[in-house]
Amino acid sequence: MILITAVIAASTAYADTDEDGARLAWKYHCVTCHGQTGIANSDRYPNIAGQNEAYLVSRLRYFREQAEPGNQMNAQAIQLSDDDITILADYFNRKAG
Repeated sequence: MILITAVIAASTAYADTDEDGARLAWKYHCVTCHGQTGIANSDRYPNIAGQNEAYLVSRLRYFREQAEPGNQMNAQAIQLSDDDITILADYFNRKAG
């Protein structure tokens, strides 16, 4: 019974994260360049679906800190909280790449 409860709780947590991730991906315009599923509509932008979560977190923090002056991602990432970054990284990590 405990195992079933844990599986249901994990499924609910993923559903909540998916909903939050999708909401944040639209709110912060990730989908504009990287696509709704993390697959970019243009070769100009990288696909982020299925990327390693720690990598996505580190890159978003890098851009938020404006470590690369003039990068267009700086303006997007500066708006993100640590929680937003974690949710977005998890969301795109779990998308099929």
